[in-house]
Amino acid sequence: MPIPTFNGTPLASAAQRDLPGSPEVRTYTETLPGVDGRFVQLAGRGGRGIAMTAILEATGDTRLQAHQNLKAALRARQGLADGRTVATYVGTDGHSYGHCLLTRYRAVGQVEVCPGGPPYRAVVAVAAELIQLTV
Repeated sequence: MPIPTFNGTPLASAAQRDLPGSPEVRTYTETLPGVDGRFVQLAGRGGRGIAMTAILEATGDTRLQAHQNLKAALRARQGLADGRTVATYVGTDGHSYGHCLLTRYRAVGQVEVCPGGPPYRAVVAVAAELIQLTV
């Protein structure tokens, strides 16, 4: 299973899944007096939301270094959610979604450092939210 990427940067290390939403259908509707039903005017398609959950991991020669490396990796990915970068998101099935904006990238659990090492491995569950601006 491919690792999801945004603008060429891997968003996860392992155990990932994404859930692309349905494209938004934009319509204008109104009712007319004395006429049954609604008048509908189609206004094209809008974007779609994409949610991703995964595991992010990093290694180090010490437990502290592994933890620090993981935090640096987390901050680097959070930096992609800058509100200005519109790029391609490649999902867990290898499908590309063009014109995406990463709106949120966050840790959703505690950082855990595996006791066996060196190298030591630090892991954390992460979640990302993207908007595909045009479909």
